[in-house]
Amino acid sequence: MPPEPSAPRTRARSRGWITSGLVGVIAVGAFVFITAHTPATTPASPNGPASGLDGTLIYAAQDPHGWVLWTWDLRTGRIAPGPQVERPTILVDASSVSPGWVGVTSQGHRLVASILHFLTPESHPIRVAAGDLVTWSSGGQDVTSLRFGDRTHGCLRHVVIANHLVSFGTSDVRYDGPMCGLPITIARNGTFIYVVAARGSTASIVFVGGGYTERFIDDHALVSLSTRGDFLVTPVPRPGAGPTGEPQGVQLYYRSPSRTGPVPFGRRRQPLLVDGFLTWSLDAGDAYVLGRYRGTRGVYRITMAPGVGLRVPELVDRTDAATVEATVTADGSLILLQDGELSSVRAGVVSRLTLPPGAPRPAGPLLWTASSTDAPGSAS
Repeated sequence: MPPEPSAPRTRARSRGWITSGLVGVIAVGAFVFITAHTPATTPASPNGPASGLDGTLIYAAQDPHGWVLWTWDLRTGRIAPGPQVERPTILVDASSVSPGWVGVTSQGHRLVASILHFLTPESHPIRVAAGDLVTWSSGGQDVTSLRFGDRTHGCLRHVVIANHLVSFGTSDVRYDGPMCGLPITIARNGTFIYVVAARGSTASIVFVGGGYTERFIDDHALVSLSTRGDFLVTPVPRPGAGPTGEPQGVQLYYRSPSRTGPVPFGRRRQPLLVDGFLTWSLDAGDAYVLGRYRGTRGVYRITMAPGVGLRVPELVDRTDAATVEATVTADGSLILLQDGELSSVRAGVVSRLTLPPGAPRPAGPLLWTASSTDAPGSAS
């Protein structure tokens, strides 16, 4: 994660592949627990680890009753608990719909996309859509869901894709019909929807139009799709097709497939191998991924700037962490979460971020927003 935007934010999943509130006694118990454990307002030291960072960091943490979203005002140091949510996988800034709104994708029997109007402990997520796959539009205005059934004939299975407007609670079906392959990823750029369909040991990226589908890029899987329409992909060659035994690294399709083919990142025989997609910069000019290059595992920055030829990835931070999350700020700073430890990267310098006393360690997705917490538990 992290499209969620293709989606701004994102858990480090292999190859980059993506509620309801609790009620009754559980909700009361959770509220009492959170209130009792809420740390007092803690101003940040002028020379503290968060010095120079503005805005609010929203992060997920666990307590005995489940998952809670916390807000940390990076300028004042104030930290406060927010609402309980089902297990979150992605957080989305939906302030373009209404100030302070936050979108949440949760993992349950299906993926569920919900919206939070407030970040107070009493707030409850409002369900927007559910499906086998879901993705948010840039800005969180709407959600696209995909549901699929069992195979009906050969590679075919029935697929339903729908768009859901966050502000009005309405939806419309974009596609209802057969699709060849098992849908494993969905992404969108504006009104355009793309699905990765796996068939046997290979996969293809499928374009979804109004009532029809069309194969877009064969023998590739989608790592992420930017708001500018740039595709980060990895080859998934068919058995017997092309050279064997060579590692298949991440590649860039700039806006649309060209006759010269994708642009690789790294050296030809030492490509950048991606373990998971992390996040896009706010202008979608750069992407951050967790991967391995020339024997070094770490967080890498890769650029989408126009041009041809090899792109050399920039190592941001070496890491052996099992789980990595990331989000970016308006000034281009990167905030990283590695196995529960927070750090910021500004102008190439990695600095540890120390949470105020009593704050729980993050254990899920991150989201930076430009707004500051004017009141405890509020992100607006």
